Amino acid sequence: MTIEIVDVPVPEAWDDDSEGARLLRQLVDVRNAVVVDAWGGDASHAFTYREAWATWRSQLGQVDELRTIALLDGEPVGRGYASRSLLEATTVAEIDVMVRRGARGRGVGAALADDLIGRMRARGATTFQAWVDHHPAPGPTIAPPTGFGEIPADAPHVRMLQRYGFELEQIERMSELRLCDARDGLADLRAEAERHALPRYRVEAWAGATPPERAEQLAALHARMSTDAPSAGLDSEPEAWDLERLQRYEASQIEGGRTLLRAIAVEEASGEVVAFTTLTGTGDGTPWYQHDTLVHGEHRGHRLGMLVKAANLLALDAREPGAIVRTWNAEENRPMLAVNEALGFVAICSEGAWQRKDAS
Repeated sequence: MTIEIVDVPVPEAWDDDSEGARLLRQLVDVRNAVVVDAWGGDASHAFTYREAWATWRSQLGQVDELRTIALLDGEPVGRGYASRSLLEATTVAEIDVMVRRGARGRGVGAALADDLIGRMRARGATTFQAWVDHHPAPGPTIAPPTGFGEIPADAPHVRMLQRYGFELEQIERMSELRLCDARDGLADLRAEAERHALPRYRVEAWAGATPPERAEQLAALHARMSTDAPSAGLDSEPEAWDLERLQRYEASQIEGGRTLLRAIAVEEASGEVVAFTTLTGTGDGTPWYQHDTLVHGEHRGHRLGMLVKAANLLALDAREPGAIVRTWNAEENRPMLAVNEALGFVAICSEGAWQRKDAS
């Protein structure tokens, strides 16, 4: 039995005949096979070659990444990924290892993990983080230091993380909304939020890239996500968002075949953007994803979170009636979870945020 680790580059295109594009497609195939299996055959959690390529290409020069495939006797059975920001928190590396069911227990996962951690340590990483889906299962559970949420304790991936010295720091709730079930209440929720927010604030919404007159203010709000969103005991640093970084993010979504739907709240007196939310999806019947949502700390208490989310979901329903939307929130972020629950989101999975800190 031989295990070989192969690096995967970011090719010039995702759909050509180059060796890099072939490896990229192979990596995505392995990733999707593992994810679909974990979700009981639900292929809606897979992503496309184009989406993966656009994301990785947009990060060139900003993120130090490793993408690997594990070959077991020549067959691709595992996928490794590691990333380290070159802009902030440069000693923190995210690690992700996936192995197809039939190849588990044969050292493939350990080979991938050892390779990623070893090379990232050589590049200066001293803290390693991993985000892992945890599905409900009978038996004992463990909770993070935050005291919010719990995951099954007796699972192979939990044992592997603990064996490598990772500790559970936080649990995020993955939630899903089916607009066909929530449609009747969305207009009422928006109207109720408007009674608290108007006339001091107004909503603006659009599809696609951010209009130039809103871009700098929206970039500033994105920067606040790295300091305002709960991060428990996870090592992090404030993110510096400028116009270029915002444009890179939006271009990665659009080039990956996704549509961006944005809704913002603007304070009438100052013209300042004080809240925003983002939906992104392909519009082909696969789920949409609610990315960052933030209300500026000085403008909370006016139902702005509900206002922008309801407005954006109504815009999505007009574009794609009955769409499915998925999102993640820290279990201790009760204000945002309360908004999502009122909108009709229901929990479908827990994602554990794990961390290992090595001596520098």
